[in-house]
Formats: sequence, C-alpha cells, structure tokens
Amino acid sequence: MSITEAIVLGLVQGLTEFIPISSTGHLKLVPELLGWQDPGAAASAVIQFGTILAVIIYFARDIVRLIIGFFRGLRHPFQDPDSREAWYVLFATIPILVLGVVLKDFIHGVFRSTWVVTFQLVFIAFLMQMAEAYAKRRGFRPPEEFSAKDAWAMGFGQCIALIPGSSRSGSTIMVALFRRIPHAYAARFSFIMSIPAITAAGVYELISERKHLAAIGATPILVAIFVAFVSGWASIWFLLRYLRTHTTHIFIYYRYALGAILAALLLTSCSGMQKQPARYLALGDSYTIGESVSAEERFPVQLARELKIGEPQIIAKTGWTTDELNAAIDAADPKGPFDLVTLLIGVNNQYRGRSADEYRTQFVGLLHRAIGFAGGNAKHVIVVSIPDWGVTPFAEGRDRAKIAREIDQFNAINREEAARAGAKWVDITPVSRRNDPSLVAGDGLHPSGKQYSEWVKAIRQSR
Repeated sequence: MSITEAIVLGLVQGLTEFIPISSTGHLKLVPELLGWQDPGAAASAVIQFGTILAVIIYFARDIVRLIIGFFRGLRHPFQDPDSREAWYVLFATIPILVLGVVLKDFIHGVFRSTWVVTFQLVFIAFLMQMAEAYAKRRGFRPPEEFSAKDAWAMGFGQCIALIPGSSRSGSTIMVALFRRIPHAYAARFSFIMSIPAITAAGVYELISERKHLAAIGATPILVAIFVAFVSGWASIWFLLRYLRTHTTHIFIYYRYALGAILAALLLTSCSGMQKQPARYLALGDSYTIGESVSAEERFPVQLARELKIGEPQIIAKTGWTTDELNAAIDAADPKGPFDLVTLLIGVNNQYRGRSADEYRTQFVGLLHRAIGFAGGNAKHVIVVSIPDWGVTPFAEGRDRAKIAREIDQFNAINREEAARAGAKWVDITPVSRRNDPSLVAGDGLHPSGKQYSEWVKAIRQSR
C-alpha cells in the first residue's frame, strides 16, 4: 500500500464510517475503481482505529459518564439514566460480537464480492426509505422512552453491517426509525454503541493479521489511521447536526445512484473492476515452493505469469504432510475469495509411510478448504497430481516399483475426491516419470524449472 493509497483509504474510511453510505463498501469499491489492490477486510478493520479514536474523543464525556454509571449500577443496573444507557450499549454489542465470530469466513470471503456490495447499497437504501415513511406516518417517540428492546433491535441492526455495502450507521438508524426513535438520538446512540464492536474487530484483526499487515507496512497503516481520525471527526460533527433538522433521504438517494452506477459498470466492460488481476492461492509442499529452483521457476509463479494474473500467495513448505499443511493454513489464515486455488499435497504422507485412509480423510478436508477459499466455486480449484520421486537419482537403491504403486494409490484418491467435489484434476505424474535428466533439479530429487513449465502447460490445457 502506497502513501497515496493510505491517504485515500483513510479519507474514505473516515468520511463514510458514520455517514450512512457504507465505509466497508467504499473501501472495497474505491480501490477497484482506481485499479488498486483490495486492502482486505483485515486492513479495513485496522484503519477503523482512526474512526474509533475520533468517536471516543468526540464522546469522551459521555463515555466517562456511562462507565461510571455502569459500575454504579452493577447492583441495580436500571436505577438511573446513565446506568440504563450503559447497559443498553452492552446489550447492543452482544449480537455483533457473536455473529462476527460465526460469520468470520464469510466476512473475509464471499461477502466482499462487488455484486454483494452493490446489492446491499440498494437494498439497505430501500429499507431506510421504508423506515423513514413508517416513522413519519406513526410519529416519533420521546428519547426518554428508549428501552432495552430498542437497544437489542439496534444491536441486531448493527450486525447487518457485517456485509459490506450495508453501513453500520445506516443499518442501526434504519432499525431505530422502525422503532420510531428520532434521527438525532438514533445517530448518537449508534455512534456510541459502535465503540466496543469496532474496537474489538480492530484488535482482533491487528493480532490475527499481524503478518499480513506487516507486509503492507507500518507507515501506510498509520497514515491511513490518522487520516481516518481527522475525517471521521468531521463526519460525526456533520451528521449529528444534519440529522437534527433533516431526514436520511439524501443518503438514500446517494446509495440508489451509486448502486445503479456500480451495477452498470459491472455489466459493461467500462469498469476498472474487471481489470483487476485475479487472485491465486497455491497450497502444497516442496513441489509448490519449488525446492532447488529459483523463485521465478516455481510452477505457481510460472502459472501466474502465463495466465497474466496476480502474484500467487503460496502456503507451502518442504516436508509438509496433509495435516501439517492444514495447520499452516490455520496459521496463515488466507483471505478469499481467490480466483484460482491449486492444491498439491501427499508425497510426504507416502514417504513417511502414512496410510491411504488417513490421506483420504485429510485430503478431503483440505480440498473443501480450498473450495471455500475459491468462494465456494469448485471449478476454480485445481488438484495437481503427486509426481513420482521414485524415478529420481535420490531414490537410487530404493524399491522404485513400490514407490510408484503408492504414488498411484494416493493419486487415485485425490483424483476421485476432486471429481466428487467438482474440482479439476491435472495429472502431471507422467511428466515426472520421463527418462530425461533435464527434468530434475540439481538436488537430484525435485523437479527442474523445465519440468514445472510442463506442468503449467498441462494445467493451462485443463482450464
């Protein structure tokens, strides 16, 4: 992420976090329209530290008052207004903390689809319009009547914002209007109730995504947070004053217009969204990292270059078995959806004498995870067969016929399971068995860059 990108994304985050037009949706769409890489849900959540700092400072007196009220009312939670409001904020926070964990994979995956963002922009605008009409027809209740039911309702409304394009303030204010809560009070409570949820999300992503964020760089992240703080403060100030005398209709019309524009762009060839490099995740072991060949000769790198897609994200290490790869995926926690996922694993299961039944069970689990990373589209997953190391100089003096039989048995399993799941299977094993020294790397065991290029040809022909 460049400094320019950090400034733009921080500005977008700050201006749209509290105005009901969706910050996550804009953070997803602006990079696509400008031809930048998607910063990802993790970066988006951490940039929110800027806006959460803005809301904490803006409402510092209210926060102190509510904290005191909370502890004062531990024995009698609803005895005074401050205690009641503090507990209402707690009630409103519970739903999103639970659903945020349950829906984590969807938040980082399919929910980030541009079509999902476009739909939510329009759908929530429609609900906001219905809520405005309902509140106008039925009349508003006095703020003093705000109850625990109202807090729970707004808390569940906040959960809608887990889907990019919804807007945290838009969803909560929309629910509040259906509850006939005045605009200004709804916005104020919406901002205060957002503090625990946004803080929890930011801290969680900061810890769990520290490797990904480190790759982005500390300086761009800090710049984005600072810009988000300044612009976030401004948007809070603006919206609270605006809603004292206005409805949310101007934001509703903006959402309709933006949704229509995005839908038109998605349906035509005019959008920079369609020019984004495809995302590629390569899962495997030493054959995937290209042991003993240069980085440029690795088969995932060659494949990405041939397909003219983005640089692959590789989760692989020499010696990994199926269970070790699975644990490594947990640690890396890659963020989908990916346009292409390759899976090549199993040679170390065979080498260590692991059973075929164990391999099948663990391979199926990995295959299902790969499909999940592909946004649930099995056709975007390619299972690459296990090459036969028994023909290499490394296997001199070993039972090469036995190695071949076991490799074939494991390959039969991954071929069957790939077909059952609807994924593609590419058989590169015959290439590895050719009697051609140029196909073996200098270590006498792993494929050479030339052999990897043969794999790439086979994979391309399968697409």
